[in-house]
Amino acid sequence: MAKRSTLQRSGQAMIYNFMLNEVLASQFTEGYTFWVVAPWVTNFRLPTPYHVSFAEVVAIQEESLHLFDIFHQMAVNGGQVHITVRSNTEYLGALRRLAERDPSIQIHTLDDLHAKAYVGHYGALDGSFNLTYSGVNQNIELYDYRHDVRSIAELRQQCKQLFDRARAL
Repeated sequence: MAKRSTLQRSGQAMIYNFMLNEVLASQFTEGYTFWVVAPWVTNFRLPTPYHVSFAEVVAIQEESLHLFDIFHQMAVNGGQVHITVRSNTEYLGALRRLAERDPSIQIHTLDDLHAKAYVGHYGALDGSFNLTYSGVNQNIELYDYRHDVRSIAELRQQCKQLFDRARAL
């Protein structure tokens, strides 16, 4: 698969559309789980690329959509969200508050984590970017988008292994 750069508008749109598809999957897939593995995950505002909108699938009261709104909606839809982050991140407080909103959102920490992967039902992303505003919108990053069943299953298994190895927050 070709590498893509998140610096391009198409990269920003790719992440946005990936998340939109996974919110929809969490509504209709029995036993849905979304996996996040990244040293840093923050509650950044998601800019709307092109004319795509989460308005119909994410119930929030705010005008702007943030990453944690998506995770919360996945949980509200009956899904699980498993997040593995680095243990020494300054963002653990915000992640802890996210997990307190819903027991279906679990946060684990791993001291030496450097890997980055995001896996849902219909697709998976892995590469160099963290789920932060800079990682998605500013930095020059490389990533692979995978949509075949085998690649998704392999990345899901790797995310699960890291999650199981990590400590609960």
